[in-house]
Amino acid sequence: MTATALAPKISFENSANKDYLENGYCVIDMPEVSQDLLDSFGEMPRDMHSLGRLRKIRLTQYFAYWEEGEWFFAPLPKRKYVQSADYIRLAEAGGVARHREQIIGDPTALVAAVLNQLPVTLDDMFQINVNQIRVIANTEFKGVTVPEGPHRDGHEFSVIAIAKRHNVKGGETQVIDPLTGDVLYQTTLDENQAILIDDERFIHYATNIEPEVGTEGHRDIWVIEINRWQYRAYGPAHERASLV
Repeated sequence: MTATALAPKISFENSANKDYLENGYCVIDMPEVSQDLLDSFGEMPRDMHSLGRLRKIRLTQYFAYWEEGEWFFAPLPKRKYVQSADYIRLAEAGGVARHREQIIGDPTALVAAVLNQLPVTLDDMFQINVNQIRVIANTEFKGVTVPEGPHRDGHEFSVIAIAKRHNVKGGETQVIDPLTGDVLYQTTLDENQAILIDDERFIHYATNIEPEVGTEGHRDIWVIEINRWQYRAYGPAHERASLV
């Protein structure tokens, strides 16, 4: 179990990001991570459930809680990654039990930074998915960053954080009104920036990437999905409901 020490907070009214409270989304700066963790993006296995695209991926799922001024995180036992077809309308992903190798290294400082910006109650416990993803664009594969298209993830909070952009253009993140389809906010996130989204309120998307010069580039991201423990997207009950 890891602990990340942070300044104590009393309630979300005086700790959550004011832009998030007002809009339901916001962009924040993220802490830098170790070079070893950044280097690990290049060592990930290919996503074998998405062979029409070239991306590499790992996933670790965590239990998290706050106590005496610290966020504590414990990796949960490894299980298949399952997203409900109610939210993910892509045949290779929605309602499919997908294999994911676990992250090598400790990304929980990123999760703690996110939790400190969200309107969460500190006596709640949380289940958190941390997806580590590299999308590669080259002469053979288009740099499709969001194969699902505009979508919800089916969580309480969704977070997209940029670790590295190498020789790419594109990858603009969009927050979209699900009723009208209007793009409410759009931005190209910089390295060490993240967007926090109320996933129950909005859908989101990111445009494709392509090499800025030459023939190959990549975009490295963290996708962090957060739920209170009682609404966790983990375990046999979640899998039974999502695989129907």
